[in-house]
Amino acid sequence: MHILLANENRGRGGAERFTVQLGRRLQKAGLKVTLACRPDSWLASQELESVHLPFRGEIDPASYLAAYQKLVPLQPDVIHCQATRDLALFGSLRRLFLNKTPLIKSEHCFLDSAGSAWLRWCYRQCQAVIPVSQALRRQMAEMLPFFLPYQVIPNAMDLPDLVQPVPEPMREHRWLGYVGALLPSKGVRDVLQASAPLLRQHSDLRLLLAGEGPEAEALSQLALELEIGQQVWMPGHVSDPLPYLAGLQVLIQGSPRETFSLVAMEAMSLQVPVVAYLRDGIHEVVKDGQTGWLCSELDPDKLTTRIGHYLENEEIRCEHGRSGRLRVQSHFSWDVVLPQWLKLYAQSPGS
Repeated sequence: MHILLANENRGRGGAERFTVQLGRRLQKAGLKVTLACRPDSWLASQELESVHLPFRGEIDPASYLAAYQKLVPLQPDVIHCQATRDLALFGSLRRLFLNKTPLIKSEHCFLDSAGSAWLRWCYRQCQAVIPVSQALRRQMAEMLPFFLPYQVIPNAMDLPDLVQPVPEPMREHRWLGYVGALLPSKGVRDVLQASAPLLRQHSDLRLLLAGEGPEAEALSQLALELEIGQQVWMPGHVSDPLPYLAGLQVLIQGSPRETFSLVAMEAMSLQVPVVAYLRDGIHEVVKDGQTGWLCSELDPDKLTTRIGHYLENEEIRCEHGRSGRLRVQSHFSWDVVLPQWLKLYAQSPGS
């Protein structure tokens, strides 16, 4: 079976990492995989067979011509889109030239809007729409008020070794941390504000803010205003988050909206408990009182209390850490999730 994985994103976030990991796992399972991506993207540098497309817009003649010339001759058995422009391009291309090829759309994050009439038409061409959480499925059903063949399949990962090459600066002191994009929507200011009282109280405590984004300078200034600048490390983007997560006592999530939280799953896989707000899909990953603490109020003080509870109760912190790794192994490992994708591909009409 030949799977065409399409992802037009230039970034290197959760959806892009998922695309690469899925492609590699499908190859190990004996399937042929071709990745359709932008030539200047991080995805294009990965070790997957790829074809490069411009993806300039929802309706762009150059994109259609390139896709027709490069992809129609391949005749894939399944087209699996990750991003919006993928669907806008392949929805019509499939209808015109690959009519018997099943079209699948993964959904990784909350929709900003219902999209254009053209995009809504493309959704209707899908044989399956796959949100990563039930919370996202509910939001999509509200945003797109017409029937779509939904099936929830969560994110997945290989269970990592517990011994990781923790970065040199993190080999001393105790570390709290956040790993992800430095965006206003991610609530990283709440992470700083929640950590500040504890950092001022404990001289051996440090805070990691790993990631890049437009909030970086403002967050650095806020750390100074909170009088914890010397205890905060901001290394920028990290290509592999696992060594950084492995050095943490607690992962903190301050986002008021979380579709799934890939980084929470990764932290749990390394026996690191998670403190976050109880919103949307994160409770489908983190089990409150078992693998972390989820605060019902969007209040940094509530996060502070929960983080402090872990710092003062090593036995509970370790117990929740062990439970987190077991949860990843039983619910989110590729050994559990990949068969769901293989079954979906095999059962898609036309494949």
